[in-house]
Amino acid sequence: MITGKRIIVLVIVFLSVLLLGTLYRYSPYKIEYLGYYDKIWAHRVNSTEKLESALKYFKGVELDLVYDAQKNILDVTHPPAPSINLNLEKYLSFINSKEKPYMWLDIKNLNFDNKEEILQKLTKLFLEKKYPLEKVLVETRYPEALSIFSAAGFRTSYYLPYGLTEMTAEKRNIVLEKIAKILEEQPNLAISSNYTDYDIMHKSFPTKDKYFWISSSVRTHGFSTPRRILKDHTVKAVLTSFKAKKGNR
Repeated sequence: MITGKRIIVLVIVFLSVLLLGTLYRYSPYKIEYLGYYDKIWAHRVNSTEKLESALKYFKGVELDLVYDAQKNILDVTHPPAPSINLNLEKYLSFINSKEKPYMWLDIKNLNFDNKEEILQKLTKLFLEKKYPLEKVLVETRYPEALSIFSAAGFRTSYYLPYGLTEMTAEKRNIVLEKIAKILEEQPNLAISSNYTDYDIMHKSFPTKDKYFWISSSVRTHGFSTPRRILKDHTVKAVLTSFKAKKGNR
């Protein structure tokens, strides 16, 4: 028989666990990342409100960009989310001149055809801010567009085909051969993907610089997996989900 006191204790324990879980979810600091926070950057920082909040806790931020050729601007947005008319130039104006956080630019439509225009735009914006180009990572699914960014001094990363771990062995081997050829042609190119593909990437490309994102909950990715990834010296940064008070989009 459960007494009234025991019911009260169980309710308190339940509410405490619920509260701790909520606080953990929204905290910028996670136990599984302790000791490696120099590699932890904020994921999807696509508003100035979230940027200002993220810079209080992280040394780097990731943002999504879409190049508008007609207006010659880089719009800060992650399709299919609607644009809020925030361009990269305005975004950068919210970064203190003394602060130079690492920046991971996921340019959704960067390709071979528009690479020159985007390079010119990025170079102009960052040089005007006296921003070290080696602290700016340019990422795209189209690696043929990245060589000129590497030559200009930017860090570059090839956003690998999604779900390497979920492919059949035959299909994965074909994809890995294509990736290997691209990396041979562009030795300065890093590779980036979801953390679930880490083991395959580590085995196939052990010496290449790597970038990952972990957007799942600790119940999914656990404690040991992120630490094993972060311990790898070829892993330069890992993105983590970050909930700001305002500006999450």
